Amino acid sequence: ERYDFTSDDEPSSGGVSTMKQILKARISLSSTGQHVQWTIRCSCSGEVWSLTKRFSEFDSLHGVLSKCLVCMPQLPSKSAVRQFSEEYLEARKNFLNVYLADLCKRRDAMNCVETQLFFDLATHGASFRQR
Repeated sequence: ERYDFTSDDEPSSGGVSTMKQILKARISLSSTGQHVQWTIRCSCSGEVWSLTKRFSEFDSLHGVLSKCLVCMPQLPSKSAVRQFSEEYLEARKNFLNVYLADLCKRRDAMNCVETQLFFDLATHGASFRQR
């Protein structure tokens, strides 16, 4: 079964290089069980690309950035039990959109190698400039 949740709003823009993103959720079946894959549609200086991430990848990035940057935006907590209800995924999507928008506004976060790897800026963000 597949659920897609997309935002009708204009994607949020970031201050460093007008990095924009929109999130979409997809429930996937694999040999390890069901999990949610989040599709991030990114835009940077006119170039648009999509990335697929699991929540654990958001959590890993947040953990690394929290160790070296102050006042990181809040990331929704991991749930002990996997939840796939439409309401839960919609709320999580909205929270992750706010998190990504806040992250992309931060020059210090966007200048971190881990953030650039997360967004695959080396491949897709050719015009992305660190400031």
